[in-house]
Amino acid sequence: MKNVSDVGDLCTGCGTCAAMCPLESVVMRIDHDRGVYEPLVDGECDGCGVCLRVCPGVGVDFTDLNMRVFGREPDDILMGNYEECYIAHSRDDELRYGASSGGMISQILIYLLEEGLIDGALVTRMNPERPLEPEPFIARTPSEIIESRGSKYCPVPANVALKEILEVPGRYAVVGLPCHIHGVRKAEVISRKLRERIVYHLGIVCNHAPSFRATEFLLERLGVDPGDVKSIRYRGEGWPGSLRVETESGDLLLLLPEYWGSGFGQLFMPERCRLCADHMAELSDISFADPWLKELKDEKKGRTLVIIRKWPAKFAGILKGGICEIDKIKPEKALLSQIYNIYMKKKLCRRSMYNGSFPEIDFIDRIILSFEPSRLKIPWTIKRRYMFFYSMIVALKARMDFLGDSK
Repeated sequence: MKNVSDVGDLCTGCGTCAAMCPLESVVMRIDHDRGVYEPLVDGECDGCGVCLRVCPGVGVDFTDLNMRVFGREPDDILMGNYEECYIAHSRDDELRYGASSGGMISQILIYLLEEGLIDGALVTRMNPERPLEPEPFIARTPSEIIESRGSKYCPVPANVALKEILEVPGRYAVVGLPCHIHGVRKAEVISRKLRERIVYHLGIVCNHAPSFRATEFLLERLGVDPGDVKSIRYRGEGWPGSLRVETESGDLLLLLPEYWGSGFGQLFMPERCRLCADHMAELSDISFADPWLKELKDEKKGRTLVIIRKWPAKFAGILKGGICEIDKIKPEKALLSQIYNIYMKKKLCRRSMYNGSFPEIDFIDRIILSFEPSRLKIPWTIKRRYMFFYSMIVALKARMDFLGDSK
């Protein structure tokens, strides 16, 4: 490979290459056929290889990066390095209700800004000029943090905003999915400036980011012309939340969480997401997730699973500083809340792309993975029913394999 134009389907669309190219020759554009971002070398290329060195799509050396970030390899190959686990939520009810699950990422970023611990945070909002496209940017005020709250269930080239961090001195936090964090960590290996300026890495636990075609699918179900969309929010309005679409003609449409079961996610998963080995954002300083636990099934406002991986005293101090309600939980509980996706990521990933430790795959695993729903060419109406039983089998096997062995 000469540059990222040769990466092809291995591209995660993270945008790291566009920020780090010394000649500023790489731009991220939308491939409308596949509904994902791809890098375009739109200018001179001297073959320096920087874009490939920071690309998480071609591979991630978890062993090396864990040693660089944490000074050790993880004892727990499923969770990664961690210190403490919590269930928490913001004490700001408006922020909590409007966020995806508890509002903890936004609340922590606002605290860091107001206390002068950072000068800005790399976050993402939906572009007001092109409301169906994401807009990564550096938020420098609490109101901008609030503007960016909530999940974005579409491709996001978040790391293009690393360019501003390189250009403007200061202390920054970055927020991203596992692939974004991988790109940041790889970029920090070759950039001292980034290592010094990025002081907090906040990771969002992720199964996959649906392609843009998934949003088109939902809009078609709602009877909305994409050109008539004024704004879209994929989560919020309590927990687990609902899709909110506002049109130029003044209509306000809400679609409850069942839209996931409509095929929104499962039918539009980018191929690269199927190869990923990291559900838990293992290389972040702190990870955030929905706490899918039986005892929280009646939760309506939202809570956040918080996994502190680095600086436990510092982060615990922030969490206990009056900005949130917080309860410590056992790591086994954190693992249980994510067990299905961890199983799929750790057992279904393309291991040749990652240097690190993985659980063994037995005969039953091979059978289960062979019948993974996305691999089957069956009508979606049948596949929806099939997925329910498949998920139950996966959860049972994952519990047998992981919960008994997890440290």
